[in-house]
Amino acid sequence: MIYPVSSSNPKKIIPGKKSLTIKKNLKNPITAFIQWFNSLANTHKEYIAHIYFVLTTQDTTDLALDEENAFIRFQMFVTRQDFPLRVVARMVVIRSVMDFVFINRDQLAPDAVHGPDLIDIAEKQWETASNSWKNLRAKELSDPYIRLWLQAELASI
Repeated sequence: MIYPVSSSNPKKIIPGKKSLTIKKNLKNPITAFIQWFNSLANTHKEYIAHIYFVLTTQDTTDLALDEENAFIRFQMFVTRQDFPLRVVARMVVIRSVMDFVFINRDQLAPDAVHGPDLIDIAEKQWETASNSWKNLRAKELSDPYIRLWLQAELASI
């Protein structure tokens, strides 16, 4: 759903009957994502970075990246500076891939997730990561929040 912008005040959006004033101090969605990502266990960060490139790359050499190099490339990819609209587009793609990864984790890498040598702690860590992802997804990575952030960014240009 796209919220209409008030013609009398272009810094307001009108979601249904309520209107929200655009706040100038909204956290950049990329910053929110990186803070969440950095809170994960190292093995989870490396796995997510690696699987992101496996799922999205058009360069077959990316498929040969080890998890450490995928992690480094992923952080560079996510954090590179860009125009606000391109930041939003990149975040929406990342958000979609992360949703897909968390929903299909068992099918994407069953041995990596539930290998015979892994203990219950790993599964609890994934559960915690999944819950924190859902929380982030509902707040700073929600469509309404991203829309507000983008409008605030564009208004400040």
